[in-house]
Order: sequence, then structure tokens, then C-alpha cells
Amino acid sequence: MAPLREPIVSLLGHVDHGKTTLLDRIAGSVRAAKEAGGITQHIGAIEVPGEVVRRLCEGILRTDQFSVPGLLFVDTPGHRSFETMRRRGGALADLAVLVVDVREGIMPQTRESIQILRHEKTPFVVALTKIDLVTGWRKPTGPVPLLDQIRRGASEFQTTLDARLYSVAEELVGAGFSAERFDRVSDFTRNVGIVPVSARSGIGVPELIALLVGLAQRFLQDELRQVEGRGEATILERSDQKGVGPVGSVILYRGHLRVGDEVVVTGREAPFAARIRGIFRPVPVKAEKSGRHVRLLSLAEVTAAAGVYLSVPGIEDALPGGLLRVVEGDEERARVTEELTQESHPVTDVAPSGVALYADTLGGLEALAFECREKQIPVHEAGVGPVGRPTILRMADVKEPTHRAVLAFNVPILGDALPEGDQGPVRVFEGEVMYRLIEEYTKWQTERLRSLQAERRLALTHPAKLEVLAGYVFRASKPAIVGIKVLGGTLRPGVRLMHPNGEEVGLLRSLQRENESVSAAEEREELAASIDGAVVGRNLKEGDVLLVSLTEGAARALRGQTLTPRESEILEEVVRLHRASRPFWGQ
Repeated sequence: MAPLREPIVSLLGHVDHGKTTLLDRIAGSVRAAKEAGGITQHIGAIEVPGEVVRRLCEGILRTDQFSVPGLLFVDTPGHRSFETMRRRGGALADLAVLVVDVREGIMPQTRESIQILRHEKTPFVVALTKIDLVTGWRKPTGPVPLLDQIRRGASEFQTTLDARLYSVAEELVGAGFSAERFDRVSDFTRNVGIVPVSARSGIGVPELIALLVGLAQRFLQDELRQVEGRGEATILERSDQKGVGPVGSVILYRGHLRVGDEVVVTGREAPFAARIRGIFRPVPVKAEKSGRHVRLLSLAEVTAAAGVYLSVPGIEDALPGGLLRVVEGDEERARVTEELTQESHPVTDVAPSGVALYADTLGGLEALAFECREKQIPVHEAGVGPVGRPTILRMADVKEPTHRAVLAFNVPILGDALPEGDQGPVRVFEGEVMYRLIEEYTKWQTERLRSLQAERRLALTHPAKLEVLAGYVFRASKPAIVGIKVLGGTLRPGVRLMHPNGEEVGLLRSLQRENESVSAAEEREELAASIDGAVVGRNLKEGDVLLVSLTEGAARALRGQTLTPRESEILEEVVRLHRASRPFWGQ
């Protein structure tokens, strides 16, 4: 039977909930263990070797319960977020730790993380961090098992910790997960384990690692038997290393990589093939000298799971979040190139009218597209990399005004993209937190829709009713100028007026209040009206009640608008007038 590789573990959660501190504590525990070789340094990853796990989890896991060779924690806070790191078939991580601050509980970004974990079907545990800040915590004098430390705390500490733990559990239930404190879980296929942790003191870290090992050995045996075979890796980023030149930082999650292997790499424009020139890993931490640059150790080969630098011709054109796969022969190279071409276009269901999505990595783009589908936001185009002027020009031609927007996740906006600033035809939303991008866009979309509806209302002839006031005829004709009172609706210049029997009176040229022209008059307002075509004593007299004349098309359009109760009454009066001779008028 093939040996197991290290499970790849990612930490995710809300900003400032302790992801980095927890990773630092895990790395510090490894260094403090002083095993042979110290901590194995990886690119964007922290390896906890099997011997260190055994020592950390002594008294929690028996030796015969341990079969994985260790754990590989992907350093997502320093590199890419969980959702941007992909591999063939899903997320890069085999397991995840959802980090939640015991004082703040589930926050918006935590909910986004939970959605991603559910979407990816990634097994996870909850690290309830900063328990040392709960009132009643008693500082440990040395390494203490977590449950003993909880029992040593004051009663207020135990009560508060339980209350906040179950508050988090309730939130998880709302997201579709049953959760409980790890030691109270009897079936991890049905329940998520919550581990209280103090990263500052190290309390709870051994229990967290033991739980991850247990989950990996129980549920991931098939996925972890990927040590043999041709290498497959995820590209984290590109950089220049002194003495080596351009390199790609990759996480190898399956098989072997060897110097001289031919690989196909996801490129910015298209996948490309090349041969590995070199494989490099930083020298062990204990061999470094303070103040010096990290030196690189050249390797002939590396086995999953590992984080390494790769020197490959053309690697500067690799696409972060893309894949790198070893191939043999022309046929396999062509097949893998086609597969990576499809992988590099994660958004396939583009709409004739929709927003534009741009992200720094393929995985980020895929995650953003997924969130848009969940919120029923159509996508017109998508890409990886910065947003430039051509994108803005294309989006300005999108038919629906509320879709003329770009959601830019963790990518720059080029200087020439928005010469008009926020006043241009396309709105750009940029940021590093996905849920905020979606929130900002939907808020803008709602406000823009309301504004457009108001503009359309102004463009339509609206129902209104008025009375010609007795004693206020200022001119009899050419044009007639009379005093009026608005009886209902909003009266605006430019509309035609008629009697309630349908007889035309003339065109309302203007409205004046105290010798100042006004653009509209509301119900109960009294002012002067200038009416072309009206002749006082012939087709208009004092005391007449007039209606705004509506075309059949305007009446039909108004039925789809939001009208006031009084406007609706006036509209129905006009419709009844016309239907006396044409029964289906306005339908």
C-alpha cells in the first residue's frame, strides 16, 4: 500500500481573529521541539513533521494511532487566501481550520469562509482563539492539557467560554453545520469539532493538531495516497531570487517533481510547456545566520506535500493560482495543455448583460464568480490581472445600467482606466475582502435602480389634476395665463391638458410661483399657469377642473410604475374616459 503524504491544512476566518498568531505558535512549537533538522522550511507553508506531532500530542494520541507523516500548514495570511489556492478537482487544502475570536464570534468574513468551506466540501475544525482574554482565565505555569486548563479556570471563565462556544455552534447550525466542543463529539462525520485555543500560551494547540491528524487519517486516506506518480502543483506567486533568477513559488500536492521533468504550466495568455531547471528550498531556520538573506538549498527532486521554488523557463508568465503538471510525451502534453486551458477559464456562464469580474488568481476569480451566482448577479466578462481602459470601454456598452460595474478583487486599477473618476459611465469596486465587494456592488445597484426609476418617472407624462381658480385670469389667450390649484399628482410643464370629457384645452407651457418659474407643482399648491391654445371664455373658464392628457402608451407604461394612491385614482379616471369609446384602451 502506498505511503501517505502530509495533509495540507489552511487557516481562514475573519480579519484579526488570530490566524497569524496561531500559525506563529504552531511554527514556534515545532522549533521548540528541537527535533533533528529543526523545522523544515517551505515556501508559504509550515511543515509539522511526524516526530514533532508525536511529541506535541503526547498523551492525546498513541503512537499506534499515528500514520500520517506530519501536517503541512499553508501560510495563507502571508500568501493567498484559501479560496484563491486551487488544485485539480477543488481547493488546495485537504483540511481547514476556521479561526474564530472567542470575544467576537462569527463575523461577516467568517460567514464568507463558511460558505467557501461548504462549497468546496472541505473538512474543517473551529479554533476558538484568544480564550486567555476571557474573564477568569488563570495563567498556566507550564504545558497543561486543554481540558485541565479549562477546569482550572474560575467558574465565570467556564460559564463564559461555554456560552460563547455555543453561540458559535448556533451560528454554524444556521449555515448547515452541527458543531460541538471537540471532546463532546462522538461522530465527526456529523459534527464539527470546536477547539478552544490560547495561541499566546500554547494551550489547545496540541489538541487542535491531534484533531486534524485524526480527521486526516479517518477521512482522507485516499486523497493522501498521492505520493507516487507525476507531480501536480499549485502556483502561488512569481518572484526573483538572488543567484537563481525568476522562480515560481508552488505547493506540490501530488506525486514527484524532478529536475529535468517536462511540465505544462498555466500561463497568463495560455498554458506553456518547459522543463524544470532547478528545485529550491530555503535552508533550515537553525542554519541561518541572523541578518542574512535566506539561502536556497538545491534539490534533485521533491515529493508531495511540499512548498518549493521552481526555476522553469517562462515561469515569469505563469498565472498565480494556476496549475503545474508533469507530462511525458507529445500526446500527454497536448491533453494536459487542453485541460489547463479549460481550467484557466473558470467563468463559462457569461451573460449578455452582467458585471465584470477581475481577480489576482484563478481561484480568486472562481470564488468571486461563485459568490455572484449565489447572489444571482450575472457576469458578462471575467479575467485575471489588473483592470485597464479596454475593460471600462467594453463595460460602458453593457445594456443594463446597473450592470455597468467592475468587481476587482485584490487587483490594481490602471491609471488610464478611469480618467473621469467616479463620474464615468462604469463604476469600479475594488478591495481585498470578497463579501465587501459584493455588498458594495449590491448597495450601489439598489441605489442606481432607484435613481433610474426616478429618471424614468420624470421622462413619463404623469397623471395630475388641477382646478382653474376663480378671479385669477391674468391673460385670456396667446397664451392664456390663469391661477390654478393642483388637486392631485405632480404637475410639470410640457404636458397637454384636457377636460374630464376628453376635450383638449392646450399645452401647459410653464408654471410660476411669485414670478419665479418652477419645474413641478405638487398637490394643494397654488400658482400661475401659462397654457398655449387655451382661450378663456371659449374652451376654458374659471372653476374648470382639468386632467393631464395621457397617450395610450404612457398609460400602459404607468401601470408598471410605483404611483401614489392619488396618482393611481387620476390614472384610472383617464383610462375610464377613453374606454367609454375604446374598451381595451391602455391594456
